[in-house]
Amino acid sequence: MNTATPEKALAMSQAKLLCDTMSTLAESPVWDERRQVLFWCDILGRTVRSAALEPGLYREWAFPHTVSSLGLCRNGDLIVACGMDIVILDPDSGETRLLHSLPSPDGIPCRLNDGRVGPDGAFWVGTMHNVPLTDMEPHGELWRITEKSAERMQTGLTCPNGLAFSPDGSIMWQSDSVQKWIRRRKFDSRNGTFDEGVLVARMTEETGRPDGGCLDSSGTYYSAGVSAGLLNVFTPDGKHADVIATPVPHPTMPCFGGPDFSLLFLTSHRHNMSENRLAKAPFSGGVWAIPTQTKGFAAFRFGEGG
Repeated sequence: MNTATPEKALAMSQAKLLCDTMSTLAESPVWDERRQVLFWCDILGRTVRSAALEPGLYREWAFPHTVSSLGLCRNGDLIVACGMDIVILDPDSGETRLLHSLPSPDGIPCRLNDGRVGPDGAFWVGTMHNVPLTDMEPHGELWRITEKSAERMQTGLTCPNGLAFSPDGSIMWQSDSVQKWIRRRKFDSRNGTFDEGVLVARMTEETGRPDGGCLDSSGTYYSAGVSAGLLNVFTPDGKHADVIATPVPHPTMPCFGGPDFSLLFLTSHRHNMSENRLAKAPFSGGVWAIPTQTKGFAAFRFGEGG
């Protein structure tokens, strides 16, 4: 059992860029333990990207619409949220196939956002009102995607985010970046359902608007405070345990990976940053690799579990 405090467990002073490529809005990092590479997406750059720990092993795949999240498949493919479509990408050949197209409620402009494969083997992905942040209304939904079906599981969200599932598959964490709450829910991986859960926190712009999140092997939850340059850390039972400054002003999502899952990868964005702010934080939009004294676990794969 890891007894290090979260702040001591993350060596932020040793954070290094994974690669030289900057994204406009990097999100959804997922470590592939088979290929030993990190996949992530640049939402506004409309690309899926990957890099290994060894320098020079960088690749990218272009898409026609915003690419907001992704997950690993059992057979080695990727499941990708693109616009309002769910697409399967073969990263070896670059070929794609459409799995599902999701409807927008009442014709309201929406796009897919944060998503993650759950312990039930389904891809869980949220939709959001596709307008500027300050104009968003609660038209967002949470969907459960399988090979054969797309099921609406939740409505009334504004910017669904922060999805993460515990190693044993019994807990689901979730946030809303506009409503600024973080919830912890009981999850049934046999049938892909969850309860109302408990409100863990209500965040602010100053304490960190909750963006993407992840769990380590102990069940500790790490939430990217995208508005404040912070990681907010919560114990497995939901207590706000720590606040950790990050190397960039706008971290978007953490993810554990590396050969033994002891690196914390952290994506970030540079969207709408002024030239003056970019001059002070030129590596905004980069993906960081941070040594830790704690460990993560392998991502669940689409088509497995349940």
